[in-house]
This record gives sequence, structure tokens and C-alpha cells, in this order.
Amino acid sequence: MRSLRWVFAAVGLLAVMPSRAQSQDPNEQWTLPSSGLLNGSKAVIENGPCCGPSDGAAGLGDSDAAVLATIPDMASRDGRTLRLKLAGGRSLALTDCDDRSACLPDDTRVHRLVAWWPKHRTYVVTVGLYEEGVAYLVSERDGRTLVTTAPPVLSPSGRRGVALVSNLMSGVDIEIIELDRDPPTLAKVTAIPACRGAGPNSLLRPIPVWIDDSQVTFRGVSAMPGDDPNARQLLRIIDGKPEWEC
Repeated sequence: MRSLRWVFAAVGLLAVMPSRAQSQDPNEQWTLPSSGLLNGSKAVIENGPCCGPSDGAAGLGDSDAAVLATIPDMASRDGRTLRLKLAGGRSLALTDCDDRSACLPDDTRVHRLVAWWPKHRTYVVTVGLYEEGVAYLVSERDGRTLVTTAPPVLSPSGRRGVALVSNLMSGVDIEIIELDRDPPTLAKVTAIPACRGAGPNSLLRPIPVWIDDSQVTFRGVSAMPGDDPNARQLLRIIDGKPEWEC
């Protein structure tokens, strides 16, 4: 279960509340398969042409057939195995692991391709876990993979992405991905909006919507009963740093 503790400052006196973001060496954020595993997933980089016709998701549901059909020369599925074409005549193979394939619940990984970002030469793969899920951003160049809390929503220019989970089971986990860097970087936002209407147990509304490349707001209905639907939730990126604005 994700853990992000929301710590509130005094509400209503500050017009702008700074936010902290935590990151690490970008080269350490991106990983390659090792000993047949990639962040817990069964994964291997294969030499040889990709990709052949897809034959579905072995009846598991939540198929990515519609997305695969849009890029048949770059990605394919062979039952539980998703293959993503890489540069240099190689491919990354991600193999599902679930109860039908004799995996224990804690080892569950179900991979579904949800997007291809041609500008960034990046695949977006959701990874269903036993209770929750994450997403992989996979570089077409070499198969290096960045784990995000959810599939990121791109800003209008595609310069940035925001990944968000906000629910009663997981709490709130929000990340800003800077996609115009090489390699792209990820930073977790570790503060919350302390605007009027917020409370000690408030959650972000679940749908991030970019206003422009430096401002993102949050829409939808909060999973926390009693949250004020009009409480201001506006995150601004100023000089690369996130700030909540009231």
C-alpha cells in the first residue's frame, strides 16, 4: 500500500503554499531487466525482429488489443506476453504473472499497453498488482523503464506529465515527470494544498487536468466523504518546482 502522509499548515492565511518534491539521480530511476526481472515483473530483452500478430490476452480481460492495433509493427501480444519493439532489432518481453499462471498474490503482475508517445519514443504500460497498480514508461531506445504511480497525463506540449493516485485505500501519491530532460526525471510531491475547505483527511480530486504546461488542477469527486468540492486544488510548476496555490 502506498503511503503519503498529508501534513497541513495553517489554512487561509497564505495565498501560496510551497510544495516539496523528492527525486533521485535520473539514471538510477530508469532500470533494465536483470536476471529475468524488471521491478518485480518477469521481463527480458530479446534479440530478433518484433512484432508478430497479436493473439489476445489469454482470456484474462482488460485486453490492450485496441492499442496494439494502432501500432502493430511496434508492439504485440502472445497470450500473457507483451512485446515492445526496441531500437537495434531487439524487443522487451513482459510476461504476466497471476493466479492462473501459478503465481502467488504478492507476485501478481498483469501488463497492458495503454499508450505510445511517439514524440518521446516511449511506451506506457499499466501493471496490475494484487491490490493496486503502477505504470511503466519504457524507452523504445534501450528498454530502460521508469516506474510511475499511474499512467501520466501529459501537459499540452508534452513537456511534462503528472501521475496521480488518490483514493481511500492508497491515500494520495502524486508525481511530476519532466519529459524534456534526458533521461526524463520523476519527482514526488510531498505537500498538499492547504486552501480554505481542506481538512486533515482530505484527498485530491482524482482527475488531473493541465491548464497549460505549468499549471494542473484536479477535477472529479473526491473519494473522501465530506470533502469540499469547491476547495481550490491548483498545482503550479515554477522554475521546475511544484507549488500549491490558494
